[in-house]
Amino acid sequence: MSIHGQLLLALDAGTTGARAMLVDPAGAVLGVDKRPIASRFPAPGLVEQDAAEVWTICRAVIDGALAAAGRSIADVAAIGVTTQRASIVLWDRATGEPVAPMLVWSDLRGMDEYKRLRAAGFAGWPQVPSAKLPAAIALSGRNAADLQWGTLDSWLIYKLSGTHVTDASAAWLTGYYDYANGAGWDAALLRYQRLPATMFPAQVESWGAIAESDAAVLGARVPITALIADQEAAMVAHGALERGDWKATYGTSGVLMAGTGEVPQTIHSSMPAEALAFAGGKPRFCVEGMVITTGSMIEWLCGGLGLFASPAALEAAAASVADAGKVVVRPSLAGMGAPHGKFEARGLIAGLSFADGPGQVARAALAGIAFRFREIAEVIAAALPVPEALPVAGGLSASDTLMQLQADALQRPVRRHAVREASAYGAALAAGMGAGLFGESDLKRLARYDAEFLPRVSRDEADAAFARWREAVAV
Repeated sequence: MSIHGQLLLALDAGTTGARAMLVDPAGAVLGVDKRPIASRFPAPGLVEQDAAEVWTICRAVIDGALAAAGRSIADVAAIGVTTQRASIVLWDRATGEPVAPMLVWSDLRGMDEYKRLRAAGFAGWPQVPSAKLPAAIALSGRNAADLQWGTLDSWLIYKLSGTHVTDASAAWLTGYYDYANGAGWDAALLRYQRLPATMFPAQVESWGAIAESDAAVLGARVPITALIADQEAAMVAHGALERGDWKATYGTSGVLMAGTGEVPQTIHSSMPAEALAFAGGKPRFCVEGMVITTGSMIEWLCGGLGLFASPAALEAAAASVADAGKVVVRPSLAGMGAPHGKFEARGLIAGLSFADGPGQVARAALAGIAFRFREIAEVIAAALPVPEALPVAGGLSASDTLMQLQADALQRPVRRHAVREASAYGAALAAGMGAGLFGESDLKRLARYDAEFLPRVSRDEADAAFARWREAVAV
């Protein structure tokens, strides 16, 4: 693997947008470009994207980030790729062209297959690919033997390099991972669903020598030295790789993740063990709890209901009132994740009176997110030796009101990462480790925080508010 430049390029494809970020070896962000990714909703519970369009957008943000930094691809030492997890891309083995819509992770068309798999003794969740890959193949109308598939990370690496690979952090959440043997794909499940192993990507380490970009694609052959799922990449951004390290990300969805060390550990029925990163021959595991709709709920309150002109207007409205009165919001437009695992649950706005206005609704929405994170944090903190402060990032972490409500709800300090796009930043740092530019011991130094929020209410007040909210939104 040859390295010519000195900079690190991260490509981060999320659910609602893609971004590229150029970072120097000291951790300074030199350039960022981001663009939206559109989803289609052909029926209730179905969520699709166009994989070819996603690639076009990703290719554009790479050029955009380089231009923003005034640099060229020749200045790049290594590339890291991170994506949203558990979406399905299916493409023709011969032509490399997608043959069906990309099924996004939140798509629920796999509910029946999930139940069938569970009855047959296989692990999984309604959102994971093992519940939906047969539906994607049927949608394509093609023979499975003529196809390749992967999660979005695998598709982007394929487009960049022609290599068909994925890493453990993404593979673990497909439902196809061979959990019993700790590597490879579950041969029994492939036989059960009559899927050829040739459809599946090879599994590689999360950082190291993974592939090289095709010169015809980027204009140079650049080492791809990191491939890691988005939430796990955010853990890298915080230097949170060891047992008990934790972080919260407030994006389209919200995720509270904590490391469990070198042994997989399930701390709750709704929080099974996951792969954090496999690198240098060393496996690391984690657990997570998800608030399925956080940023997406804020966008819906603005665009869907039309209550606010923009998320910034919602933030201003929430900050304009001292409290939400008796208004409560359950942020569960697509189900309630951990620790409930009730995917049939839906959103709720309750407790309204003539005395309430947009400010109370806005503040209640942010408080509902904070309380959902408290539900998850209580489970994690009871099982793992977490630190006192909670490190946070993600687009919605820019809301000072939400961060203060979170500190109040948790009765803990909340430390906000200076780089909100922690997944992209973490992918860049992982690429730096994979290229040998620095090591894991440098990650804490490279994690910078620009604000700390301390609780402003007493524990008794916080506990009482949490109890009132839980009673009002119980499912």
